[in-house]
Amino acid sequence: MADPRGLDSVSGPAPGARRRAWAELLAGRVTRQKPGPGTRQKVQDSAVRLLRSHLDWSGLLLEVEGPPCKKLCLGPLIDHDGPEACSDLSTSFIGSALRDHASQLGVPVAVLSSQMAASSIVRMCAAGAEHAHRVLLDTEQRKKLSSLIEIAQYLLAHSMFSRLFFCQELWKVQNSLSLEALWRLHVHNVVSLWELLESCADLQAVVSWLFRNLRLLCEQVEAPCQHTDIARAMLSDFVRIFVLMGFQKNSDLRRNVEPEQMPQVARDVLERMLLFALEALAAGLQEESPAHKAVSCWFSTFSGQTFGSIISTDAPKRFFSHTLTQILTHKPVLRGF
Repeated sequence: MADPRGLDSVSGPAPGARRRAWAELLAGRVTRQKPGPGTRQKVQDSAVRLLRSHLDWSGLLLEVEGPPCKKLCLGPLIDHDGPEACSDLSTSFIGSALRDHASQLGVPVAVLSSQMAASSIVRMCAAGAEHAHRVLLDTEQRKKLSSLIEIAQYLLAHSMFSRLFFCQELWKVQNSLSLEALWRLHVHNVVSLWELLESCADLQAVVSWLFRNLRLLCEQVEAPCQHTDIARAMLSDFVRIFVLMGFQKNSDLRRNVEPEQMPQVARDVLERMLLFALEALAAGLQEESPAHKAVSCWFSTFSGQTFGSIISTDAPKRFFSHTLTQILTHKPVLRGF
């Protein structure tokens, strides 16, 4: 038979020794600190940073909701996709659901709703990615954007939407954005073009993006398509905004950037478009080429109809004076007598 003392030695240390081991373990435990005055804000800031780095919104919301609340997944509701996207769902229902999710995540509802809206717009624009460098939306995309704008307007009216966070999220993926989407956000007072521009950290990248998209928009205006009227309205609005932004004196300077940065962005976009037009004309383009159509469309935009609403200001006068100087001094040729 086996020695009972051997069994005791195999079974482990004596009860007293076990108590000492637990004491040592507990002694090494970090004491839980009582929350201080700024602890809640620090935790919330950390949650916001984590939230902004989370790319899979549907997965994140599903994790928060859990299986019992799966039918209330907000991704399909806001995107108006899938079986959850019922036509009778009101904006107030979505606002209430966003408030509940923000509470569960421990973040401000304005941050969550703004990022949800930005993520939905990016996915909507990406749905037409098969059309390379497209500046106009198709019919289905406009329908989805209209619903998103309605939700955003409700959230704004109830102080549940952050324009700054919304704009910053959009610019993270600016190459996936449609120019028409930004235009409609401006027209429907969700965010102004000024707010969109000043929220981007890299202003030169914004200038390049706007220049490239305005060129494509000019080509769309001259191309035979069923949405020419939308393209013309967009171009007229952008030109009017840039002229006012770049050449109006005593403009509203209560902004988050240096006072001269936004007017300079507007002037840079207009100057790059003019330089492109002058270089294209000097190269002798064929009339049916896309570049020739873009130049023709750009120059035809500067009419009384475009500037009718701002004719009472001095901005058009200063703009045309500045433009005439650029044209007359563009690659001058000095000839001897």
